[in-house]
Formats: sequence, C-alpha cells, structure tokens
Amino acid sequence: MQPQQGQMVQGFSDPQAAQPTMVGGQHIITIPQQSPAPTWIGVIMILYGLIAAVLAALNMAEEMGEGIYMVNQVVSVLVALTIGVGGFFTFQRKKMGVWMGLGAVGLSTMMGIVVSMSVRDDVGGGALGDVSGGFVLIFTLVCNAFCGLMIAIPLMATGSNLE
Repeated sequence: MQPQQGQMVQGFSDPQAAQPTMVGGQHIITIPQQSPAPTWIGVIMILYGLIAAVLAALNMAEEMGEGIYMVNQVVSVLVALTIGVGGFFTFQRKKMGVWMGLGAVGLSTMMGIVVSMSVRDDVGGGALGDVSGGFVLIFTLVCNAFCGLMIAIPLMATGSNLE
C-alpha cells in the first residue's frame, strides 16, 4: 500500500541510515531495523554482574583468603560489579558499556594467570603443580575468551547504533 497523492509518512530515524529509493515515481525511504543485540547482551551482563557479585561477596564473607587469593577475591567482586555497570550502559546503547565489560574481562584474565602460577607453587611444583596450574590457566583463558566474545557482540552487530 502506497500513500495517496499529498500524504506524507513521518517517522524518526538516523539520517545517515535512511536510504531513499525510487519506486513507482515516488521516493520511499527505507530505514534499517535496530539490532536487539545491545539490549539482550546488556540484560545478560547486568544479571551476571549481580549474581556473580553476590556470590563473590558471600565467598569473601565466608572465608577470606591469604595473599594472592585475597586479592583475587576482591578483584572478582570488582570485575562482577564492573560487568554489571557495563551491562547497564550497553543496555542504553553506549559503547562505553561494552568497553567496560571487555576491560573487566581483561582484568579477570590477568588475575587468572597470576592465580594459576600461585596454584602451581601451592601444590608443590613438579609435574602435579604444572598440571594443576595448567588446568586453571586453560579454564581461565577459555571462559574469559567466551565472555569477551559475548560482550563484544553489540560492537559487531549491524544496526546496533551504539553511541
């Protein structure tokens, strides 16, 4: 159905995204639909941040570690809160939220590498220490790579319109 002579269709759009085309002697503007990726990833980040922060705080309240493990507990709470706040900004379609989430995942990865070296030394070194530290390192790298990829989806989605 086309508008009658003299009728005008009005809407709000991103002026750069509108693409005028000529159909049947009339100009028709097609507007690409916004991607729901920032909304969904933002909600997932918020939920993960809340749940992980509560669990990390409860773990810290139950038993406080010593040395590097205490630092790891504090960093875990801060990383979870940062991912939650980043999810809030991502939900509002702001690039800053994605970058906050990726920075938090990077900090978590660095902390995981340090903890894997500590696990090796705590087990007593040798072959068993190498295997234990290796498992911790592989688990950290695989999980954080997956989380980083999921958080970066809004940057890769066409039509996400992040500010």
